[in-house]
Order: sequence, then C-alpha cells, then structure tokens
Amino acid sequence: MFKPALRIALIYALFAGAWILFSDRLVESLIDDVVWLNRAQSLKGISFVLITSLLLYILLYQTLRQVQTLTLKDPLTGLPNRYAFEAELKRRCRRSLQRGSVFSLSMLDIDHFKNMNDELGHSIGDDLLVALHGSLRQHLGDSWYLARLGGDEFGLISPPEMTLEECSERLDWLQHSLTRSAKHSRLHGQTVSIGSSHFPGDGDNNRDLMRHADMALFHAKSHGRDRHSVFREELKDRLMERLTLTKDLRQAIDDNAFELVYQPQWNVDEKRWVGAEVLIRWQHPQRGYISPADFIPLAEEQGMIGAITDFVINRAFTELDAAGIRQNQLGRISVNLSHLALIEHATMSHLLRLTKTQPADSPVLRLEITETATMQDLDVALKAISAWRQEGIEFSIDDFGTGYSSLSMLKQLPLVELKIDRSFIQDIPDDHNDAVITETILAMARTLKLEVVAEGVETDAQAAFLTQHGCSIMQGFYYARPMPVTELTQLLNQ
Repeated sequence: MFKPALRIALIYALFAGAWILFSDRLVESLIDDVVWLNRAQSLKGISFVLITSLLLYILLYQTLRQVQTLTLKDPLTGLPNRYAFEAELKRRCRRSLQRGSVFSLSMLDIDHFKNMNDELGHSIGDDLLVALHGSLRQHLGDSWYLARLGGDEFGLISPPEMTLEECSERLDWLQHSLTRSAKHSRLHGQTVSIGSSHFPGDGDNNRDLMRHADMALFHAKSHGRDRHSVFREELKDRLMERLTLTKDLRQAIDDNAFELVYQPQWNVDEKRWVGAEVLIRWQHPQRGYISPADFIPLAEEQGMIGAITDFVINRAFTELDAAGIRQNQLGRISVNLSHLALIEHATMSHLLRLTKTQPADSPVLRLEITETATMQDLDVALKAISAWRQEGIEFSIDDFGTGYSSLSMLKQLPLVELKIDRSFIQDIPDDHNDAVITETILAMARTLKLEVVAEGVETDAQAAFLTQHGCSIMQGFYYARPMPVTELTQLLNQ
C-alpha cells in the first residue's frame, strides 16, 4: 500500500505546485481589469478544488482496483484466490438456501506435488499449476467456479443447474480424464486427487462444506491417491482416528519408541548366514502392536518417513556394533527404503554420512526399494539410485514380480539384488504358474549378474525347488523368524 499512496502524493504535489506557479501568471496575462481579475482568482480556487478532487478520485479508483485485483486474484494462474473463493461460497450458500437449490464443492490437488517441485524446480511446478488450470477449464468449461486456494490446491464450485448426481459423475470423469492425459501433456505424469462435499446435505454454510471437502480429499489421498472421494459421515471418525495415530506416531519418533528385529538370510551353497533384513516394530502403549503396513504409509503422507528411516539405520548399526557383530559374521543388513526417502536428498545425504562413520568392518548397508514404487517414476528413481550407487550404497528391488518392471528397467538400474516376492514362493512347487515365474526370474537374474533372495520360504519343498533352480540365498520362517539382536548374536555364534 505504501507505493500507491506515495504515487498519489507525488502526482498531487506536482499538480498543486504547477497550478500555484503558473495559474497566477496566466490569469494576469489575460485579464487587465481589476474586478474581473478578482473574480478570476476566486474561480481559480474553485477550479483547483474541483480538478484536484477529480484527479484524486481517478488515482484512488485505479489504485483500489489494483489492490482489489491483488487481493482477490492468484497472480500465477489469474484465478480467484482463497479469499475470493470463500466469499463466493458464502454467496452461493445464501442464494441456494433462498432458492432451495443444491451444489457441489470440491477440493483438488496434485499428488506428490512437493516432491516433484523439489526435484524438478519451482519453475516446472509453476508451469504444472498453469497447465492444470488450463486442463480444468478445458474439461469443465466456464460454468464451474474455479479458484486456486494456495500451493497446489484448487477449489471448484459446480454450476447451480446441475444435480448432485451429475456433479459426482462429472468430477469422476474429470479425475479419470486428467489421469489418462497426464503422461501425454504438460502435467508431467502427475495425477490428482479430489474431495467433494454437497450442499446442503454435508453442510449449509461455507465452513462445514470446506471442512468436509477437506476430509474427503484426505480420504482420497490416504487410500492410494489418484481418485475422487465424496464426503460421508463415517469419514469423521476415521479422520479423528487417523489424526490421533499421527500424533502418537510423531511422539513415538520423538521418544524413539520403536524396536528392531532382524530376519537372517541363509546361503545354502556356503551353509552360512550372509545377511539380515532389518524390520521395525511399534508397540503402542494403548493399542498394542501396530503393523508397519499401517503406520509406514501414514509416515510417508505426513513427511515423517525420513525420520523413521534415520532411526532404523542408526539403531541397527548401534545395536550390531554393541553386540560385536562384524562383517565376517554378517555380510550385510537390508533396510526397506521408501520411494519418497529415496528422492529426498536430505535424507539420503544423512544416510550416507551415517554409513561413512561406521567401523570399516561393519556389515554393508543394502537399501531395498519396491518394484511398484520404482516404476511410478522410473526416471527420477534411476537418477537417484545411480547417484547414490556411486557413493557406495547398494540397492535391491524388493517384492520383485509384483509390479510392471521390464528387462530394460533392470538393465538401466545399478542394482545388486532382486528379492522374489513371497506370493510366488508360497505355492511352489505345486503351482505350475508360480514355479515357471520363479524359474524365469532366477534365469533372468543370472543373465544380469544379480544376486537373488527368495522371501517367505517356509517349507522343505520350497527350499528344495529353489536350490534346484539356482537360488542360493533364502529368507523365511523355514530358516529363521525375525528376532531381536540378542538372539541374532546367539544364532551367528552357533
């Protein structure tokens, strides 16, 4: 506000100074009669007030229009901002109450936008937001009210003539259309999630509608993203439970309230233990055991996965060192790594520094990344894995065979190991299809000179089949269950 005010003051001062300097001379040069000269002087004062008032009005009007534009418009996309959106939503609520009509409110945002922004740069992120605005307008037309609420979040209000069923169908279609076109457009392959609430069933005021649409969006993102979710009453209880779990998880991270167990890996050719997978356990003080399948996705969503990864690796090295376990007893430890942690430079840099501070004879660290997560963004994964591999960090593909990887992908990634998913192991040798798939994976790994670990080996028949077809390293209950470091030490010393 300072610059517009200064501009007005300067223009006013220049005009007033010019009027004072030149108006008297002009009047005196044109009028000789004293009486008419006095009258002209009076008219000059009135004219000055009128002209300056008009000038001030014009300047203030222009300035206020500029300020209003800055206040109500998003400068990047030109869309209304959150303030304007909330004002429009209030107006729509009042009008719909008077007319007895309905409408849909939706929140839309880009999945994993922050990671893409950090990886590719803010200019690419800005281009993506502008491209998404264009796609939304193209798919929805001018009848929908669109706004950018901040960051990568957009707000949508349906036209008044649409029924709620039509709104839901249109939003489902929008979400699927954006997903289909993402990889062939300026959206850089990014998908979107949408959460919707309906007036008046989900709220008859702007606050309730926005709160419930936010809950629906949270539900969509916590159930795999890339989907449209409509608010339901039961989402409130689920959200409260999830918020409570999130709070408890943060506290557990602060208190280091996790435990580690180790599942050893047996080399059938060398007849010795060659490695161990490190697994995290959380014993909640009220809820009891909480599976990693429940809290690890939550940690990824809430930006806590880096802290958990740090804890696991740091605690593992600390426990193994305290137990006196060296590389000649256990060649390596394997730790599951989230795709988000992989592409987060700060987390990986910290892990690298941590490994370099360990004694030279400590077990080698091997990071396991899932096949599905890698294929979600192969280019980014390839860049990250290649960079950290050059620093000496080893990588393994976990749950291999469950995703959509290709020979080309395996050839590009600087991997040292494949882990065959337990879903293929559990029914061999009886299931012909699983047996063929397992044989194929083993043959492919030999060609690519990759180590293979078979997960979930639980029977003598499974172990015999795998040994017969060239798999030398196995992990599963048949050989050893996950155990604390004290039991691992005893096992290695037998």
